[in-house]
Amino acid sequence: MHLVRIIGILLLAMLVNGCVVTEQDLMTQRKLMELQRRVDDSDRTLKALTDDQSGSVRARLETLARNQADFQAGMDSLRVDVQGMQGRSDDLDRGRDELRQDLTFMRDELSLQIADLEQRLAQLEPASSAQAAVLPSQPPLPTPIAPATPVVAPTPASESAVGLYERALKVLREDQQLAHGRELMVTFLKRYPEDPLAINAAYWIGEAYYAEKDYDKAILQFEDVIQKYGDHPKVAAALLKQGMAFDVLGDRASARLLLQRVMERFPVSGEAKKAKATLSEWGL
Repeated sequence: MHLVRIIGILLLAMLVNGCVVTEQDLMTQRKLMELQRRVDDSDRTLKALTDDQSGSVRARLETLARNQADFQAGMDSLRVDVQGMQGRSDDLDRGRDELRQDLTFMRDELSLQIADLEQRLAQLEPASSAQAAVLPSQPPLPTPIAPATPVVAPTPASESAVGLYERALKVLREDQQLAHGRELMVTFLKRYPEDPLAINAAYWIGEAYYAEKDYDKAILQFEDVIQKYGDHPKVAAALLKQGMAFDVLGDRASARLLLQRVMERFPVSGEAKKAKATLSEWGL
């Protein structure tokens, strides 16, 4: 446009000055105008290309930003899934450990109950023999010799937690020395109060009192387990056995409350099933 203006000014000047405009001059003017038109077209084309490139780059940048955001969201989701899997794996490990402890505990409890039954049977046998009729031709029965007092093995200070616990359990189950076994469990708790087996030892002290028919002390010991160990699976067994001890003492109301508490706090445990069956036997 500036070129056209310049040409116009020149022509005007030539006219003013009295110059004659020839055909060649007109052709030159047309060529200059055509050249200016092409320049203008080129400017518009260049501007359009520049705008298109800017828009394309902006679109690519936006697409890249969206892809990056999607990738980050996918990574965050994957991280959450991995954390969830790790949590479930930890829960499975804890479940296996608790199940292993429960199985060991049940085995030990059954062994102690068998030992208690054998002890009761041994006490009934002399009474049955005394009531049996003795034939005249039979010689008098010899006076039974009192069994020797079992030798109590010392408890070395260097004995490990597992070693002391297993020895105490053997004294309770196999040797059927309830008082000595209970003392060993007490020694275990004094030496290793933070050991994972501490709750088992505390429970077996109550079981020993229960087997000796010292139900009051058994109730107190089971209460100690309940208060110290919260929602540990062994607490269910302590509640159940505490309820049974109250029932033996004639306090069925307290026994019923304790068995109901077992069912409320540990609904999927084996002790809850036993509590429910016992309450059903009582007609409650």
